[in-house]
Amino acid sequence: MLSAETLATIKSTAPLLAEQGQAITTLFYAKLFQQHPELQHIFNMANQAKGEQSRALAESVFMYATHIDKLQNLGPMVNRIAHKHASLQVAPEHYPIVGKYLLEAIQDHLGLEAGHPVLGAWAEAYGQLASIFIQTEEGIYRDNADKPGGWRGFRPFVIRDIQDEASGIKSVYLQAEDGQPIAGFEPGQYIGIKVRVPGHEYDEIRQYSLSNAPGKDHYRITVKAEGTPPSHEGKVSNHLHSAQPGDQVWIQPPTGEFTIKHPERDLVLIAGGVGITPLLSMLLHRIETGEDVSDLVFIHCCRDQAHHVMGDELRRLSARHGFSYHVSYETGSGADHQGYLNQTVLSQWLTQPDADVYFCGPKPFMAAVNTQLLQMGLRDEQLHHEIFGPGTPLQTH
Repeated sequence: MLSAETLATIKSTAPLLAEQGQAITTLFYAKLFQQHPELQHIFNMANQAKGEQSRALAESVFMYATHIDKLQNLGPMVNRIAHKHASLQVAPEHYPIVGKYLLEAIQDHLGLEAGHPVLGAWAEAYGQLASIFIQTEEGIYRDNADKPGGWRGFRPFVIRDIQDEASGIKSVYLQAEDGQPIAGFEPGQYIGIKVRVPGHEYDEIRQYSLSNAPGKDHYRITVKAEGTPPSHEGKVSNHLHSAQPGDQVWIQPPTGEFTIKHPERDLVLIAGGVGITPLLSMLLHRIETGEDVSDLVFIHCCRDQAHHVMGDELRRLSARHGFSYHVSYETGSGADHQGYLNQTVLSQWLTQPDADVYFCGPKPFMAAVNTQLLQMGLRDEQLHHEIFGPGTPLQTH
């Protein structure tokens, strides 16, 4: 339990962190990787290069400072980050290292003398936060190890098959190397996948949502080739696109919080591009378990017909099982709507005002969808989204 004095000191720094947080976290990461380059085996250096990770950490630290006296308000943030940490195999011994350089960055950026009360307060507060994360993550690791087919840490898998799905998008089928059962998952969850890209010094770990239904002897991920090698961005996705059946990868058990919260409610799924992956798993699970999906609405927004992931399959499933399937292309013909989604189109396609809406895709897409749905009268608690990459908030307008 933090003292009243520590709580007051931490809360008093919240406005400063809102203003200076990213500068502090950028300095923190520079110090961290200079002294511990081996941690590049864990961190996504593409996010580092774009500044996304420092922004996400700054936002998290600011939230912690703001709610330090009401930690129950941080539950969703802690759970989301803990699941991401579990996909990376973050361990208790990493937390003292992070704490050391975070405090150094605060001290150096703010020009504080050793022994300054702010440093003492943040050392105490960081210890509390680290303990919360360590306990939460251990619960995730233990649950994943204890479930049928489960394990702890990275497990060797082999690529069983690779299939083209659309322009620049492939599905990769993954099977345990030892042929033994694999852990089940909840639709919407992701795996952490570790590879060593030839010619690069460090392992690379990325998270990919599972695009198949649970209950199979394999996992399926559907991957868009990002960026242009040899940049950090797209290093893993392009490696997977060039992989061959039989190649080895290492996988963390499925984790993630983007799962159906109220199965009894009507369901709307809205995908932007390859953001279809977790939503497709949700749909396929309902179909394969024999649930009635005639009231379900599935909306898929794509660049054009060439980038339409699994369009023929989804149209066949819609005809067979009766759910409403609507397609919007940014350009070109062949869709139900051309252009960006707007309230007029959404009002025509969404006829169940009390449905829960799950949406996933690029951040600008999700921000626009979120804003439009709120303006249409849907409530915050009906809206659920998944952010690929560091969890900075959606910029709504």
